[in-house]
Amino acid sequence: MENTKTQKITTPIAIIVVGVLIMIAILITNGGGSKATEDKTLSEQVGVNKDKFTECMKNTDLQALLGTLNAGAEKAMSGIPAEQRGTPYSVIIGKNGVKTDIRGAYTKEDVEKLIAEVTSGKVTTPYTSQIPEVTADDHIIGNINAPIVIVEYADLECPYCKKFTQTMKDVVAESNGNVAWVYRHFIVHQNALPKAAAAECVAKLKGNDAFWKYIDLVFGLIQTQEDTSSLNKL
Repeated sequence: MENTKTQKITTPIAIIVVGVLIMIAILITNGGGSKATEDKTLSEQVGVNKDKFTECMKNTDLQALLGTLNAGAEKAMSGIPAEQRGTPYSVIIGKNGVKTDIRGAYTKEDVEKLIAEVTSGKVTTPYTSQIPEVTADDHIIGNINAPIVIVEYADLECPYCKKFTQTMKDVVAESNGNVAWVYRHFIVHQNALPKAAAAECVAKLKGNDAFWKYIDLVFGLIQTQEDTSSLNKL
């Protein structure tokens, strides 16, 4: 889990402007695949018109977006000391009203154990903060009315978040419709802000499915230890 103690974000205007320009220029070709794919930005790869995407990014107030995103995340983590907050951070919400949290990139088995606790109505560590309500405006995989909803706060430059994304895909896929997954941004790394803005533009222009495909592509740019190990086996 990456925390805000070591990854304190600042947002001077010059850095924000440069970040937007870089992300519009780079956003973002992947590191492999066919030449046709490499010539497309990530937003184009999920079906977003390049000109509309560029316009959306130019019209995005990054300072306002940062304030909105992190205010929600910090409210959800208000029961945790500020220096211990980080990504990924998730809250498991049961339709029975029981909640617990996940502080870090837990394994699938550990996540499923916590889901079982919430379902039973008796958790080892009750959630005591105030998570903003899940609505149809959230980025969600699964049924918003599922018995279990897991809300994740993540940063698009966090390697632990990349790892946990695959865990959550597996949890949802094997839940028989009993688990839904909500993705929310918590900006810890400076360069994650324009990436989050880009993901929101993709969602605005192309919808929920494109958003999820887009964050998969963005996370695909992060090289983790597991990625390096697998490359060494080729």
